Amino acid sequence: MVNMRHLDFFLISLCVLHLFTQCEGRPLRKRTVSEVQLMHNVGVHQRVKERQNWLLTRLQGVSSGSSVETTRTKRRLSPEELSDLSGMTPEEIQYALDLFDSLEAQQA
Repeated sequence: MVNMRHLDFFLISLCVLHLFTQCEGRPLRKRTVSEVQLMHNVGVHQRVKERQNWLLTRLQGVSSGSSVETTRTKRRLSPEELSDLSGMTPEEIQYALDLFDSLEAQQA
């Protein structure tokens, strides 16, 4: 006669085997719209974080140059401070200073 314990084990195994063959890797129930939306949002968030991490690794070696500008004091030179400009008129000197200021502003 078959032991009752073996019969119970056999029936449970048969039920589990039937469950696995019927599911075929699909979930036991359909997901709700909110679960699908949540899974989509998590995937988007992961891709955004991966792109940010990739960008941060690419930008680590790049210098913006802004630290140099903050340490350097900017002041405008007056025509009296410049030496050996005897051949230029004050208007020409002022024009040159304005030109240098506009060039410096374009670089920043």
